[in-house]
Amino acid sequence: MLKHLEFVLVTLLTTAVSTATATDFSLSGYGTLGYVKSDRPYKLQRFIDDRGTFARDSLFGVQLDTKFNVHWSTTIQAQISPADDDDNRWNATLSWAFLSWRPNDDWLVRIGKMRLPGYLNSENKDVGWTFDYARLPIEVYSTSPTVDFTGASINKTWGLTRGDLNLELFWGGADTAWRYSLRDNIPEYVNAGAYFNPIRVEMKGIVLSYREQDNLFLFSFYKPSVAQRTDEQQWVYHLPLVSPFPGIRYYAIRPELALGTEIPSGRTEDFSVAIVATDIDLGHDIRFSAEYVRRLVKYAEDGINSNGGYASLRKRIGKWTPYLYYAWLRSEDNALDLNLALNHSSIPKWLPNASLINLSQRAAADIFIAYDQTTWAFGASYALTQTSKLKLEWSRTHIGMSSSFIDVPLSGDVSDQDVNLFSLSYNFVF
Repeated sequence: MLKHLEFVLVTLLTTAVSTATATDFSLSGYGTLGYVKSDRPYKLQRFIDDRGTFARDSLFGVQLDTKFNVHWSTTIQAQISPADDDDNRWNATLSWAFLSWRPNDDWLVRIGKMRLPGYLNSENKDVGWTFDYARLPIEVYSTSPTVDFTGASINKTWGLTRGDLNLELFWGGADTAWRYSLRDNIPEYVNAGAYFNPIRVEMKGIVLSYREQDNLFLFSFYKPSVAQRTDEQQWVYHLPLVSPFPGIRYYAIRPELALGTEIPSGRTEDFSVAIVATDIDLGHDIRFSAEYVRRLVKYAEDGINSNGGYASLRKRIGKWTPYLYYAWLRSEDNALDLNLALNHSSIPKWLPNASLINLSQRAAADIFIAYDQTTWAFGASYALTQTSKLKLEWSRTHIGMSSSFIDVPLSGDVSDQDVNLFSLSYNFVF
């Protein structure tokens, strides 16, 4: 279906070019050079540990806007940033490549590759100059399985007495990768390290926003369907508990360990995401922002079922903008309890396949999606010029029972720990 959309996009673009009497071009760019270091040896958010890294936050992008006439335009944005399917490689990708048709001031139709809408900072999430935090709270901005999609978007705006009401409908899909990290080698099966499963995301949704002067209120709802792109991989919907001997139990991870018990699984996982957000002016150059995200999975028992959000205050003082925010993301109790049971499951060594079973339990815990963390962050941005900022931030994340943002070390347990992050970045636009 996306190939058909791309064909339609090329056809419409060709038509627009052939009928345009004048063409206006606008070239812009953005970038972040960011360094972050933690006080823990294990990796957090793919790259961050006590050795420090530039890979977590650094990127560079350019954007070309072409306006053919008052109705037709295109936007193409290219970006260099860490690859989404390899921790050791950087990629040049097209973030945006879409055709816009605006029949009048109230309607906007776009087709092509776009940023997934629905969050306060959806469209500008990679442009660090547009916000003051060192990075957007991962507790909220990781809750979508993809950040962009190829498809269509329809916007309708109503001008009200005191503001504008906007409704957006969107549909599309994206190819991306789901990352997990294994702490153990399982002989003859798999080695320890990071893995990237290719996935296909299909989605449709709605965004309703109301803007009044400097205040913004937003509600969005969308339904992603995430499919494995390889025949060998499937989503496990339920891990059955089997008992080879009285008093000895373990979770069946693989068919050969299930003792004849079926392991429910499938190629797709469907869930829903609802977002409520606001960004308001409190006066005296103080702004309050908050976003809340609720995820519900249709039939699996993993930690996608979760609640997350953040609330922040920031105040402009000359060229400085200090800020404080609190963020959280927590899976439902049954998912956290299952993750804890997998982490601590162990059967006696004298049982057949005991080593494989015990290793597979920990591997399942590593793959299993589960979140229980809170973050306090305090920082400030400093406007060096009208087009550049310097940012400093200290944040403290408390890991409760588990967090899938962490590559669990061989020692095996990161629960009930605090992780401090120290960030410094330079952000610019041109």
